[in-house]
Amino acid sequence: MAEQTVRAGTPRDFAALTGTGKRSRTNAELAFRRFMRQKLAVAGALLVILLCLVAVFAPWLAPTHYAKADLLAANQFPSWEYPFGTDPIGYNMLSRVVYGIRTSFTVGLSAVFISCLIGIPLGLAAGLRGGFTDFAVLRLVEVMTAFPGILFAIFLISVVNSGVMSSFFRSPTFNITFVIGVTSWVGLCRLMRAQILTLREREYITAARSTGANELQIAVRHLLPNAVPPMIVAVTLAMPAAIFAEAGLSFLGLGINEPVPSLGKMVADSGTYIQLYWYLGFFPALAIALAVLGFAFMGDGLRDALDPRQT
Repeated sequence: MAEQTVRAGTPRDFAALTGTGKRSRTNAELAFRRFMRQKLAVAGALLVILLCLVAVFAPWLAPTHYAKADLLAANQFPSWEYPFGTDPIGYNMLSRVVYGIRTSFTVGLSAVFISCLIGIPLGLAAGLRGGFTDFAVLRLVEVMTAFPGILFAIFLISVVNSGVMSSFFRSPTFNITFVIGVTSWVGLCRLMRAQILTLREREYITAARSTGANELQIAVRHLLPNAVPPMIVAVTLAMPAAIFAEAGLSFLGLGINEPVPSLGKMVADSGTYIQLYWYLGFFPALAIALAVLGFAFMGDGLRDALDPRQT
């Protein structure tokens, strides 16, 4: 009866039954296909790649060094010689924006990395261990949530820049990176905890425990690999928040010090001259908007691609 069923079927049915047909696609290949079908996600990924290349090759793309000023060329409107114009000091705005993208991406990536180092282990421990560990982590999360993010960041910057801590934190770039990372790990911790609480009740986790696997082996071999896809999406969407945080703190004068350029600081400095020299704030703000849109579109596309239920 089985032979008759195979003979009556198509070649594709025969290949499926015998296992001699074309190999099945992996989950990564299927996710990549779903991602490539989304035009906005692809456009966002290309935009992020372009901005990353600008940040990496800033010394070669910028016409001049970001700290090179020419008072004779001050306040030049955008032209062929100065595509983004010059500021009142004579800085080339194109060079400042290119290096500002590099600063924003460096701070954003480093801050997200610090957030992952704090949030992911805490969420993993809370979801896996439960009991007092889960209680302590949740109380810490509630305390962090009770403070407004921007006010807590301002407080930490004040502490870091104080006389006691200044000897340990000498670099302004590291200061703002550390502060943003320390204040933005809560979302990653909550997501990791929720993923672990869901995954640890699955049948394969019970089977792993029955074979004598300890909690470390279960976490490394089973829980973390299955929790990676939503965490990738969360990390991608955390990048715009980190870039915005750097821009906001720099706007308040608490970010990167001169002469290192920062997109947020350039937007803040343009406020005095905005009625006469519109371009001073337009191009840095446009760079921030493009970076945030790129990461947002790419994050939404990854979420839909890695979780087929979203499509």
